[in-house]
Amino acid sequence: MTVLKAARWGLMVPLLASIGLPLRAIAATSTQYGPHCANLTGEVLLDNARVFVQKFTVQPGQSTGRCTRAGNQLLVFVKGGVLTSQAGRATLWRDGRVAWRNAGDDTDAGSTNTGPAPIEVISVALKPVVSAPRPGQAPKYRYLNYPNIPGEDLLENDRVIVQRFTVNPGQWEGVHAHHPDMLYIHIKGGQWAARSKRESEHAYPAPSPDGEVGWMPTIDIAEGHESGNIGKDPIDLVWVTLKQ
Repeated sequence: MTVLKAARWGLMVPLLASIGLPLRAIAATSTQYGPHCANLTGEVLLDNARVFVQKFTVQPGQSTGRCTRAGNQLLVFVKGGVLTSQAGRATLWRDGRVAWRNAGDDTDAGSTNTGPAPIEVISVALKPVVSAPRPGQAPKYRYLNYPNIPGEDLLENDRVIVQRFTVNPGQWEGVHAHHPDMLYIHIKGGQWAARSKRESEHAYPAPSPDGEVGWMPTIDIAEGHESGNIGKDPIDLVWVTLKQ
């Protein structure tokens, strides 16, 4: 699971956005990579060399307006609800549901939140790959494997692997590795603890909130890393692994 360095990185971008130059840089990044919905303004959660991540909130009765995208995009519904298209088609998006949008897809005319509660969506916009793997080269990515918890495969294409795990109170993931280019999104947060060969068991300073996003550093299996849920409620977690 997460480590403190990854969690702190996820909090740095909104902090940097409060000062001049980084704010302009983030706005430029949003124009270049992020989705654009006429009636919505995204909250930047993470911006690094590989992804640009924003949270969008659609209030009850609010329309997204016309939406376009500059690149490939993964949508993760942290707080779901009913979105009704301009043609009148109502679609239920449950908490934790994901959807993929290609850069070349047609412009979306927009939808309205026709439910009673706000809808919160995390947008993960993929940035272009600087160097592609050579023919015959082994892929750098791996599926995340928790020895103690089976994962649910939500989506896979030539760009990403998306998995979902539920960690129940008192449950530990089991010793596992984290491979390069992995992003986590909490559908339901909670209180984590961690341990490894180098660190004794310790609780994180604060619970992870719903919708928390972070970039995971690479961790070798030899480090003996694992995390556990020491809270009272299940933790619902989506992992996104970049293939390229």
